[in-house]
This record gives sequence, C-alpha cells and structure tokens, in this order.
Amino acid sequence: MTATENIVFIDEVEDQVARLVLDEQVFHLPRALLPKDAREGQWLRISVAVTPAPPNDSAALRKRLGESDPGGDIKL
Repeated sequence: MTATENIVFIDEVEDQVARLVLDEQVFHLPRALLPKDAREGQWLRISVAVTPAPPNDSAALRKRLGESDPGGDIKL
C-alpha cells in the first residue's frame, strides 16, 4: 500500500473544525483528527493510505445503523 503525504497549513480552528490549506485548496477536518498540540499558523504533515477494515464486526455496525433508516430519498 502506498501512502500519499502532503504538507498543509492550519489556517483556522473554530468550533472544533480545522480549516487546512493545501496549495490553493481549502478543506476542513474535525479538530479531533489533528495532533493535540496543533495550532493555527502551524504546518502539518498529513499521510493517507488505504488500509484493511479493522478487525471489529463492521457488518453488525452497518446493520444497526441501517435499522433506523427508512430507505428512499433523503428529504431536506
């Protein structure tokens, strides 16, 4: 498995959401995914890789989450 690695800038953290800048692209991540000591104005090295599913019972989780789903189109 090959990882993709990038250096991103922490532009802002507000309401537990971090705004990150990669070149000219802006994207948001939950603050909980950043290192605890990460602050606005710092740079982060982010690595992303495809990984196998965790060894938990994800089929049971999907079933439990789907029980309350009535199906059909989403109504806004």
